[in-house]
Amino acid sequence: MADAGASYPPPAYTDKGGEQQPQQPQQQGYGFQPQQYGQYPPQQGQYPPQQGQYLAQAGYPAQGGYVHMGTTVAVTGQPTMMMVQSRANDYMGLSIFTLLCCCLPLGIAAIVSSCETQDANNAGDINRAQSASNRAKLLNYWALGLGIFFWVIGVILIILYFVLFASIWWG
Repeated sequence: MADAGASYPPPAYTDKGGEQQPQQPQQQGYGFQPQQYGQYPPQQGQYPPQQGQYLAQAGYPAQGGYVHMGTTVAVTGQPTMMMVQSRANDYMGLSIFTLLCCCLPLGIAAIVSSCETQDANNAGDINRAQSASNRAKLLNYWALGLGIFFWVIGVILIILYFVLFASIWWG
């Protein structure tokens, strides 16, 4: 494009069935602009046509533009406020960990509470889900605390056993 902001007159039209007659190039100060073929005539009240206007009307994007393809939603009446509710945390991963590594009875109870949380979330009952989630968290923390306590006691007993056994054996 020689000059994007310049406006040029449209090609001449004849009364012979709409055929165009070629024009001579227009003389400019720095050169001349060749005839541009294949453009549509301007619409009523729009002279000169904007760049890419005809492509946009045909469903193609104008230069530098984009086409938005998607679903159009029409809202009628008064818009309503919609609250988005989040799901309560079920602590299932922590429940499985406490079942396997910490405290078996509390881990089983925590998994039951985690499953109850998932069921309440799927049913959309946020209050019941939050209650079961809090119960699962509490059971998991107790199981984790007891598990760490018993592991530490076990390590201490093993160390004492080998220290006492070694002192008796070696003498």
